[in-house]
Amino acid sequence: MGEIEEFVRTVRRTLHRHPELSGQEMRSSAYLQGILAERGWAIASIPHTTSFLAYKEGELPYTVGFRAELDALPIQELVGECTREYVSECTGVMHACGHDMHAALAVGLALERDAAAGKGFPNLLLVFESSEEVLPGGAQAILSSEAFAAYRPELMLAVHCDPDLEVGTFGIRGGQYMASGDELWITVHGKAAHGGLPHTGVDTLLVAAHILVALQSVVSRNVPSSESVVLSFGHVACQGRMNLIPAEVRLEGTLRTQSETWRRAAKERIAAIVEHTAAAFGAEAHLEIREGYPPLCNDRALAEGAKQLLEEMGGTVQELGLRMTTDDFAYFAQRFPSLFLRLGVGLTGNLHSGAFMPDEAALSHGLRALRRLVCCLWRE
Repeated sequence: MGEIEEFVRTVRRTLHRHPELSGQEMRSSAYLQGILAERGWAIASIPHTTSFLAYKEGELPYTVGFRAELDALPIQELVGECTREYVSECTGVMHACGHDMHAALAVGLALERDAAAGKGFPNLLLVFESSEEVLPGGAQAILSSEAFAAYRPELMLAVHCDPDLEVGTFGIRGGQYMASGDELWITVHGKAAHGGLPHTGVDTLLVAAHILVALQSVVSRNVPSSESVVLSFGHVACQGRMNLIPAEVRLEGTLRTQSETWRRAAKERIAAIVEHTAAAFGAEAHLEIREGYPPLCNDRALAEGAKQLLEEMGGTVQELGLRMTTDDFAYFAQRFPSLFLRLGVGLTGNLHSGAFMPDEAALSHGLRALRRLVCCLWRE
């Protein structure tokens, strides 16, 4: 293992030991800023956040941006033999999505540029983003900042760990790739009653159940089968008991679409079903929709160019299908030619699970790939 790769692994393990939740990444941000500032990188903080930019000029007359995330997840790590050396020291918090890997790769890219004294490199803008895991995300604050405007890139890149791909394999899809993601919060208001006397109240659980069933028709009976739309609910909350019908029930779900047209249409249909289903039972329901990230679309030319470059360096490239997860890198992709690709980290535990533990050998493959893409992908 080379000196740079060894340092990248050290950075990754340090971040993994000290994970921080969205908006709280003070230690992680300071640690990474210190590494880069010590090496002469210009550092620019994003106001009111822990996000920051690191910039250095290169030999080539254009700027490439690379986004890496800082935040971890509220998940307890399941400790295995391979993680014991650098297990999370924060109970109930871990890097279960690979953001520690992504940030370490950004540092490695900086070190690769410095080792080459900038020769063969474009101007390089490293974007370290806070709060990607929670709405409204960190991308919009970065994009609207004066610092980002000063370093405006010609293209943006991002990678994401993928436990469904072997180490040495990269996943790419040109064009439409990831979904939008809106949060749905439905509150059903009725009248509490004893379980043995349901006629004296308005049964909010019954109403909520009918709303859940009726909402399944949004996708199955309103959206063409050619469109990719997912509507899921994962949380039902109330203060009832086995013999007490509660006065209020809350439903929490998510709407995912690949189309802004059907994103709008589905939300209109959801609102109508919620209101009228509740009214049919003599209840009221309030729907709150929290706007999430837009669909993510990769630049087709960049995707094709990256596939060729990665295969030339001996990497295996897998064509990806549409994915109904979200990422606020979509905001960068709306503004600049962009590419979001997947990095194979071995068949480990799923993302967002306590068993997620990427194979660190992926760092070497990711670093070689990023250097090649940063230096060779852009063609005016």
